[in-house]
Amino acid sequence: MKTRNLGNTQVSQICLGAMLMGTALNETDSFEVLDHFIDQGGNFIDTANCYAWWMGPNYTGDESETILGNWMQARGNRDKVFLATKVGARIMDIETIGQEEILKRYSDEKGNVRWDLIYKAFENLSPKAIRAGVENSLRRLQTDYIDLYYAHIDDRNTPLAETMGELNKLVQEGKVRQLGGSNLRTWRLERARQISARHDWANYTVRQEMFSYLRPKSGAGYDEMLDYLAANEDLTLLAYSPILKGIYNDAEKRKNHDMWPGFDTADSAARLKALGELSTELGVTNNNLVLAWMMQQPRIIPIFGFSKKEQYYENMESVKIELTAEQVEFLNNAGA
Repeated sequence: MKTRNLGNTQVSQICLGAMLMGTALNETDSFEVLDHFIDQGGNFIDTANCYAWWMGPNYTGDESETILGNWMQARGNRDKVFLATKVGARIMDIETIGQEEILKRYSDEKGNVRWDLIYKAFENLSPKAIRAGVENSLRRLQTDYIDLYYAHIDDRNTPLAETMGELNKLVQEGKVRQLGGSNLRTWRLERARQISARHDWANYTVRQEMFSYLRPKSGAGYDEMLDYLAANEDLTLLAYSPILKGIYNDAEKRKNHDMWPGFDTADSAARLKALGELSTELGVTNNNLVLAWMMQQPRIIPIFGFSKKEQYYENMESVKIELTAEQVEFLNNAGA
């Protein structure tokens, strides 16, 4: 597996998304996937301190970090792993409130969960929340440092200087080695980076956002994100949901998927046509071609997420695909 620069270190060209380890994936399957990933030359693993509380009534968000900690302890391989986790989106007091009550509190009169309102229960990014978050993550992960620590959300209630100041303290103390921002608008990312630069604090070198080959109807955010990335060579984009939950392979699944209305455009039709032509020529799936395309974009690393180990193995087939410069350009230029 090839490597990429990330700040002051080298990481694998793909990042393994461990969100559903310990919930959808049991410990045995999780360990199998993790072992395989390392054996294939991977080292970059992504989790968060809230994964994945929503998967069942007995879950709190400890599950993924706990699985990773147990695996690294069992294998004695902490030094072979570039480990990323996050703070800010854990549900406050979920251990006592319980998952079912949280979902009930944030559901409408028909019982539909209002995911757009659950942010009101987040721990957010005050210095106190960050400090508690990192200590608890270190305990669950059974390590004394985190390679990449993300602010998971954009907390508009805490001054950015307080958030960035506390994150800088973690770097100075050696508990964290690099910083990243997730789910931020570009102007908020730039403001945070300006504050850190002004104080000579550790700064965000990684941005994690949803990004894929298809461009959403509200495409201005994508354009701005890529323009900002191109203008800041110290920044790397980590792309979550790179295959949009697997909608590239199956037209019927795509049509019925809740994400599709946001991507159903003439531009997407043209991009899917180009994708289909090239995937047929190469004898690969659309999903794998999208991942291969993304791995050849400058300073973009896809996060391989999955709910079954079979999906992981399917995704890993994309590492074998070698695209020519002309093929990458063909995909880049498809659409409006």
